[in-house]
Amino acid sequence: MITLDQIKQRILQGEEIEKIIGEIDWKEFEELVSKILKKHDFETYHNFRFKTNRRYEIDIVAVKKKILLAIDSKKWGRGRYKKTGLKYTIQDQNERVKQLKKFLKNNPIAKSKLKISKRVKFIPLIITWFEEELIEYENVFIVPIWKFNSFLLDMSEYI
Repeated sequence: MITLDQIKQRILQGEEIEKIIGEIDWKEFEELVSKILKKHDFETYHNFRFKTNRRYEIDIVAVKKKILLAIDSKKWGRGRYKKTGLKYTIQDQNERVKQLKKFLKNNPIAKSKLKISKRVKFIPLIITWFEEELIEYENVFIVPIWKFNSFLLDMSEYI
């Protein structure tokens, strides 16, 4: 597993982030997202599964104070029809977040485990490998991994 320090060193040596990230698999990609979140003091939960009318899973749920990030990590390559696929992914993510809200409202134990306050703001995100044509669609932010740190630093401007 590549560390954030290793990535930083390789970037300082002149390698492009896209090349470095291209060498890791989807599981390591999710770990990288989680490590960045932890550097920003988020509590993270991987493959968060829950059930309302059916079973759902969110790649990463990250909680900090009154913010809950519901993250779907997509390590897609470049290709045709990606904008359409991204729109479907966004619709799915919105549905998962809607159901997560319902689940947590009816499940105080899960809410307590996630350390969620009463007025938590749910923010659906899709973290991608490459920069996409879409930046925000239907209240879901699409953030390339190499801009994720900046997004977290400036999040108040987006939400």
